[in-house]
Amino acid sequence: MPQKIVFFHLLNNFTGSPQILSSVISTAQKNGIEVKLYTSTTEGFLSGFERKSNFYSRSEHRILTLFSFFFSQFLLAIKLLFENRQDEKIFYVNTILPFGAILMGKLMGKRIITHVHENEISPRLLSNFLFWIVKSFSSEVIVVSDYLAANLRSKGISSQVIYNCVSEDFALKSSSKNQASSNFEVLMLASLRPYKGVAEFVSLAKRLPALSFTLVLSDESKEVGKFELTESLPSNLQIFPVQRDVHPFFEKASLILNLTHPDECIETFGMTILEGMYYSLPAIVPTQGGVTELVEDGVNGYQIDYQDLDQMATEILKMANDKAHWINLSQGAELKKAQYSRDNFDTRISNLLKS
Repeated sequence: MPQKIVFFHLLNNFTGSPQILSSVISTAQKNGIEVKLYTSTTEGFLSGFERKSNFYSRSEHRILTLFSFFFSQFLLAIKLLFENRQDEKIFYVNTILPFGAILMGKLMGKRIITHVHENEISPRLLSNFLFWIVKSFSSEVIVVSDYLAANLRSKGISSQVIYNCVSEDFALKSSSKNQASSNFEVLMLASLRPYKGVAEFVSLAKRLPALSFTLVLSDESKEVGKFELTESLPSNLQIFPVQRDVHPFFEKASLILNLTHPDECIETFGMTILEGMYYSLPAIVPTQGGVTELVEDGVNGYQIDYQDLDQMATEILKMANDKAHWINLSQGAELKKAQYSRDNFDTRISNLLKS
């Protein structure tokens, strides 16, 4: 009889954590494992799989979103209780949020694998509660970076690191750059949350009017339109709402940035930086967090404090004006991506699920 695994993810969208879960599920299916997935009915990286609704929806009002979150976990727990099948021995919980699945899995004697992507969530009280659930009731904990593993150890949670990878489709569609583009273009993929560094990206575009800047947001057109109306934006900056296909942006880019503010939010990995490596793009990233494991100073980019826009602008100009320097960094990115290959990911996940 084939192995059966039930997967759980709260919000299906086009961000990093559902993207990684889609890779985990694909690996499971390649190993002949039968899959059941509970997630939201929204569009995202998990839409290609057959889904069961987890009753979750987001609202513009935070209190309503919080109510929906707890109510969805209550309904999910009830549903799992009535649908309990003895041949579904593993619950694979993606992120710390689907705590209803962890609690019911423990109650029903399942093996619970929790794949942790986050360092902290808001509010702090909820974060502490969810990490306590993970610590108390998970059979195994997977994390995405050495930074996050060290952070969880401080919470008393032991874990193993399985680095993220790009999807098979992304790897197939991506192409290495052999030379710098004549039009130097700086790319960032982020959300409109203030701590994601959008304001700093706009400031850099204003400082460097001879270069092109492209900002791809994970927000819908309505929110992007509001942002554009309230900001003074330079003519060398293009802004796009959420995109299903980001390959055209990577193809044109010469450099990729991550300007997240570590004092407000720590990047535990940095998927857009890894995706940039598949296009041989050098990167500039924060000085703290898991994203620093992807970028070595002077090898495939630079770690620069998001407040030091002078140094950032200097390094960007140096790459734009010195083709040999850019090529060296680009080759460094090409070599670095081998540490985060899909083959390594598949092997680690397969061993985990079979163990």
